[in-house]
Amino acid sequence: MKLLSKIFNNPLSLIVVLASVWYLTRDFIYFTLAIFSFITIQVALEKITLGKVSKVLFFSWCVLIPFALMTLVLRDPIFLQWKFSIVHWLMGLILIIAHFFKGPALLKGLFSLAGPQLETAPQNAWSNVTFFMSFWLISVGFINLYFIYYSDLDTWVNFKIYGVTILNLVMTSTSLFYSVSYTHLRAHETDSYLVCRLLLE
Repeated sequence: MKLLSKIFNNPLSLIVVLASVWYLTRDFIYFTLAIFSFITIQVALEKITLGKVSKVLFFSWCVLIPFALMTLVLRDPIFLQWKFSIVHWLMGLILIIAHFFKGPALLKGLFSLAGPQLETAPQNAWSNVTFFMSFWLISVGFINLYFIYYSDLDTWVNFKIYGVTILNLVMTSTSLFYSVSYTHLRAHETDSYLVCRLLLE
């Protein structure tokens, strides 16, 4: 069961499933069912194997349910398309709000798998990463709107499967690189490292 959970939690699995369903059917109803089924199975597997569901996955699933149902009942892809913008906007706002009220606890939780070295990152580094990720997520939401209204459904699906995945991967990689680099420079600070740190800030 744990192996199955790892397979479903691998982003490549979702890409393969969604791409296969879309290219075989070209039907947004089947595409919607594929997304809803995949995320629901992810939630169930995490609950069974770990005893709990990650906050990000559970949040995404809760938002997906009404929009997927509206898409299926009304047979209009616009609801599913808007769901992706709304999720990105809400996640960006949640990061900012959580940072102001609870500090970087939420972001540290998201980055906990990267290793314990990030625990020593200073507050201003976490603030920079928080605002960067929030701006990025909100921007992706608006980019999604462009593809909804200025491209056909096939182009939007390709953007959803590949474009959003690449953009979020770049965001995560950049944030981790910055955090790790900042922490490393602070731990081995010399005059030359101090210059680099000031440039990072």
